[in-house]
Amino acid sequence: MKKKLVYAAAVGIFSSIALMGCSSSETASTTAATAAQTTAGGTSAAASSEADTTAAEDLSEVQPASEITFWSTKEDCFSELCAEFEAETGIKVNATYMGGYDDMVNKVMAGIAGENLPNVAQLGQRHGLAQMYDSGWLLPVEDYISEDILEDILPGFWKRFTYKDTKVILPFQNSMPMLYYNKTLFDENSIEIPTTLDEVAATAKEIKDKTGIYGVTLNSDYPWYFMALMYNSGTAPLVDGQPSMNTEAVKNICQKIQQLAVTDQTMPANQHATAQEDFCNGNIGMLMTSCASYATIQNLVGDKFEVGIAMFPEVTTMDITMGGNGLGMFKSTPEEEKAATMFIEFMLDPQRIAEGSLNSGYVAVTNAATETETYQTYLEDPNRQVVDEQLQYLGSAAVTPVDSLVWNEVMDLIDSLEADPEINIDERLAEIDTAIADYMSEYAGNE
Repeated sequence: MKKKLVYAAAVGIFSSIALMGCSSSETASTTAATAAQTTAGGTSAAASSEADTTAAEDLSEVQPASEITFWSTKEDCFSELCAEFEAETGIKVNATYMGGYDDMVNKVMAGIAGENLPNVAQLGQRHGLAQMYDSGWLLPVEDYISEDILEDILPGFWKRFTYKDTKVILPFQNSMPMLYYNKTLFDENSIEIPTTLDEVAATAKEIKDKTGIYGVTLNSDYPWYFMALMYNSGTAPLVDGQPSMNTEAVKNICQKIQQLAVTDQTMPANQHATAQEDFCNGNIGMLMTSCASYATIQNLVGDKFEVGIAMFPEVTTMDITMGGNGLGMFKSTPEEEKAATMFIEFMLDPQRIAEGSLNSGYVAVTNAATETETYQTYLEDPNRQVVDEQLQYLGSAAVTPVDSLVWNEVMDLIDSLEADPEINIDERLAEIDTAIADYMSEYAGNE
């Protein structure tokens, strides 16, 4: 009931956008994804807004504003960096913690409806970016950020932040899915580290047979890992603009999920909310989760066992998806846009990026950051060397308006696969393709 009530509230927010004279009619995941999905494209009030915006090349003579607003998904809102920026530039950053990525989607889209947005926001790649950009309020960073920084970003990071051939937000704290494993358990039981999805299933069974504990699980953001397996199968929810869920490649992943949760019972069914806790307590041998969780997992595990990280499993290829967040700018005044540009460029300083990687598990997004002594310290850890090695495979799919719908549908699909051994996989995948096609048709009609 609570989920339905929150969903109804989200629909109300986005219905208000449609009433603003515009043409448009990302758990916590389901609420935010539905919210982004409900805003079916078009140009919101921003498209006809009189807000005074100026292209980056015309900001050179503009004096920056003395204050800007920053919405963050980090609880301390980078308070030390904000203070350092103010000391260096005299520009005060009024930072507010907005919750996780999905909360941010809701609040930004509500801000679009009410024309009340920050100058800069930390935006997750999961869903909502297409709707924000199509609203007319999200500014393309490629028009504002210096060419030196844009060109220094490692190419693989741009794909997930590009929409309509435009770089819409700047990579910042980014991650990849990895396979964590209990190295102590593996060593004591002479278990080999798996490299493919088939090997993961076999290894999970070996763990259960030898130790009695579950072999593997997916973290709480489990649709991300399912889609990562899709990309590593050479496919995506949309291929050449067409729905592509009802394929043998996706069906194979579905069958593997069923094998783990139902047939072999080597993965606890529908218990992803506690997956990280279960792994850290030694109750599961392997965990698919983000490289950004490394510091947290190390702290939670303590001295219970040694943590190992392996590359995310290959299916037929390696086409690694990106996670994490980027920095987006919203339409305001030339003075505020100048200050916002300065703030984003400050945050992308190579040393700051490298320190962020060392203190968390995020990967460095610029070449310059990888050349710092701090990043070399980061690479002294063998697990982080694996993360760094996987960067060569970074790719996957670009942003689409249907990202939020796909996230919800995949979540429901996995829930069903783990709970219902009689589910008709072909039929369910066909239903998802139909939902994608219908949504894309409606979205295109509203643009």
